[in-house]
Amino acid sequence: MENIRIGSQRADWKVSLHGGHSSTYCDHATSTLQEMLEAARDAGMRTYGVTEHAPRVEPERLYDEELALGWDVDTLDRLFGEYAAEVDRMKREYAGIMTVLKGFEAEVVPEGRYAGVMLGFRERYGFDYIVGSVHYVAGHIIDYIPGRYEKAVAACGSPEALAVRYFHDVARMVEALHPEVVGHLDLYRRRFASDEAASTPPIRRAAMEALEVIRQHDAVIDVNTAGLRLGFGYPYPAPWLVEAACGMGIAFCFGDDSHNISQVGAGITEAREYLLSHGVTHIETLEPGVAGVNRRKIAL
Repeated sequence: MENIRIGSQRADWKVSLHGGHSSTYCDHATSTLQEMLEAARDAGMRTYGVTEHAPRVEPERLYDEELALGWDVDTLDRLFGEYAAEVDRMKREYAGIMTVLKGFEAEVVPEGRYAGVMLGFRERYGFDYIVGSVHYVAGHIIDYIPGRYEKAVAACGSPEALAVRYFHDVARMVEALHPEVVGHLDLYRRRFASDEAASTPPIRRAAMEALEVIRQHDAVIDVNTAGLRLGFGYPYPAPWLVEAACGMGIAFCFGDDSHNISQVGAGITEAREYLLSHGVTHIETLEPGVAGVNRRKIAL
């Protein structure tokens, strides 16, 4: 790589372990992987974990936008293999400049057999790590696609019941996949009108059970700055979850969940202040090791 510029204001805690979704491989991203990594470098990131979405293997899971592009499940599978190969090239290209990690963001579909599918991807392509996320509840995606969240609520019976099931699914996902990182722990929150509605006693009980599973499996919680972009005033997860996890000795990392260059590294400084304000003094990062990745604690 010629004329590489190393970003200014570098700090050890400038790390993202969840991001780098790019337009070649993700229909709702708008920057290429090369552009994303250039932005990470220029932002002074010490370590940047690229974690593209795992391909969905069922035709009914395809998004309308993907169908409009002419994509099918074979397209998604092919693109995922190309993604894995490109990250391998980028790791070599940025060696000595910035640590690039090769990860992917797992899905909890197909229901009943996602563990075999996701762990198969990890083995086939030699990924460094997994970000374990729950985007589907009762078979319906609850993230950004209009109309699908309402179907999940109807299947569960109420928004509160959906949130309870969400945390149960997080716990099962951690048990099944043993992910190094748990992504946007309270993703369901974006659909709730208030913090109070999103943290009722039944929801908190389910969340505490999920946190206990995360603690037992020694996973790291993603402090995900997408929450700031959505106007919550703080990242995922909410303060009550940060404080509970901190009290249980669970570690945190940063994730920018970026889908374009403007989001790369955005909100990391605010996320650092957020953690400090809730009694968290360290984050953890991942580093390449002889047999996979190693964890390292970093002071904030």
